[in-house]
Order: sequence, then structure tokens, then C-alpha cells
Amino acid sequence: MRKVHRLFFLAVTLLFTTASPAQQDNVMFVHYINVGQAASVLLEFPCGAVLIDAGAQDDSYHKALIDYLGKFFQRRKDLDSTIALLLVTHPHIDHDEALYDVAQTFRVDRYIDDGLRVGSGRANQTYMEDSAAAAGILYHSYSFNDITKNGNHKGRTDSLIDPVNCSNGDPKIILYGGQFEHKPDDWTAADFKNYNNHSLVVKVLFGKASFLFTGDLETRGIQSIVDEYANTHELDVDVLMVGHHGAANATTDDYLDAVTPDYAVISCGEWNFGKGSKNPFTTFAYGHPRVNIINMLERHISGKRAEAIRVKAADGSKDFRLIDVDKRIYATPWDHNIIIRATTAGQYIVTTDN
Repeated sequence: MRKVHRLFFLAVTLLFTTASPAQQDNVMFVHYINVGQAASVLLEFPCGAVLIDAGAQDDSYHKALIDYLGKFFQRRKDLDSTIALLLVTHPHIDHDEALYDVAQTFRVDRYIDDGLRVGSGRANQTYMEDSAAAAGILYHSYSFNDITKNGNHKGRTDSLIDPVNCSNGDPKIILYGGQFEHKPDDWTAADFKNYNNHSLVVKVLFGKASFLFTGDLETRGIQSIVDEYANTHELDVDVLMVGHHGAANATTDDYLDAVTPDYAVISCGEWNFGKGSKNPFTTFAYGHPRVNIINMLERHISGKRAEAIRVKAADGSKDFRLIDVDKRIYATPWDHNIIIRATTAGQYIVTTDN
């Protein structure tokens, strides 16, 4: 099975390095970039690029993200180093640490966030909010109330949210959640003050292919989203980016019943990042990803990886052990950069750097 996996990786590598600058028709690539205990995802379409989050664990991963994007634009010269949309799910540093550098290094046409000006990543987010107009960047923030106004249960999309219009494979980008302007009745004050619960929820459709991104949405926020879109199938996708780096408080059975994923991807750090230190903001201290979440995903996902993998996962903070993963669950600490090739017919190929 290793050979098959390697052949897939070789095929995509050759495509990236030898094909014509423009991407293949009717094909998109989702790049889950290894940024350590953080998140950043590049959506590559036939005629444009979108970046969801620009987090980085530290300076080395910050540089790795900028280098990854630079190499991408060297290959896709037709895109003229332009990010059609840069979307930040919420203002925490692990989701926007490299935001300023991305905006300074590449052209950004549009910028979206949840409108908050608080949290560990507030300096980067407020910089983008305040400087967008002068830089010629279209900016708008979206709240849950905006998106669900007048009983709307189909999400929200417009030319700012969905700026990529390709004649040879046109994606559709939809928002389903954002900042809660008022505390929901069933939330505690702590739930409302938890900025993770105000993360943007983003679905990307490419023909029959579908992807979902929920930032660091936690249990209370997830339940509000599930309740809002109950019986609509709006959250139903094939590929799920697992929320909050695989934390125990960011995935539920009800949520997975609504999403029905065939693939799952986790972005987090190496298990021993922070081991031996007193820093509480590390993979080791958080205990990401959790064994119970991986087990839950395995119950909901039927398809298997090209080959099983033995990895470290956590039963709790600073409590890791080896487990076997054979379902289609991928993670940046095990697989490094993960690329999913998707066609408008809903066919997928997963390649990794491991």
C-alpha cells in the first residue's frame, strides 16, 4: 500500500512541477499546510486562490507558510501572486499569526473575518480591518445574525464571500456561522466570552465535491450551528477539517451525524511540542488531538487510508499514547502537508509529505 500512496504523491508532485502554469480544468486542490499548533488552508481553483486562516506555531512555521505560498505562486504564475479572498475564522494567534506578513508579501483582493477586535490575535486582525481600505482590499465582517437573518437556513454567499468564478470549474463558498452578536439563551456567560464560539463556519462546494471549515468552534457553538441547520443537510460535506485542532470540546456525534464526513483532516502540532516547558499554549499541554475524538471520527467514517498509521494521540493534557488509525483521518503532525485533489464529479485523491 505504501507504493500506491507514494505513486499518488509522485503523480501530484509531477503535476505541480511539470504541468502548464494554469491548473487542470474541473479540478481543485485543498492544501492543509503544516503550520504546527495552528491552522492555514489554501484553496486552489482553476482560476483563483483562497486562504482560510494564516496561523503559525512559531517563527519557523511562519516562514514555512510564507515559503509554501511563495512556491505555490511561482508555479501558478497565472494568479499573479493574488489571493482572491483571505478569510480568518477568529482572532486567535494560532489562526492569524502570519496574517500581516501574508498581506504584505502577496496581493489580497478581499478580506473577511468575524468582526471581533479581541483575543490573542487581535493585533493582526485589527490591523487588517483598519488598513484594508487604504490597501485596496475589500473588507467585511459577518455575524451569525447576518447570515441567518429573516429565517435564512441556506447560508450566505455574495461576491465578496465567493469571488472566484472559473469557467472550467466554478466553486461556491458559503458562510453558515460567525460572531454571535447577542448571547443565545442556552449559552452561559463563559460560552459567550469564548471567542472560539464566534468562529466563522465555511463550506466550499466544487461541483459534487464539498469541504467544511469551522475554525475553533467549541461544543456550545457547534450545537447552535447544528440546531440552526437541523434537517436542512446544509452542513453535509465529504471532507471535514476537524475543529479546534482535534480538541475534546470541538466535535460531537450530533455534529458528525449532520456532516457525514468521508474524510477528516486535523491541523495541530507534533505531540511533544511543549514537553518539558511550562508554556500552556502547546500541543503537549493541550493534548491535541484527543483519542476519543479520533475514535468518534472512526465510527463515522467508513473509508480507509491507503495504509494504516501508528501515531501519538492524547487521553488528556500531557497524556499521550500510541494508537492505530486506519480510517480516512489525516493530521499535519503525522502526514505533514496534506493535499486533497477534488474533481467536480466528487472524486478525491489524498497526498501527504510523510
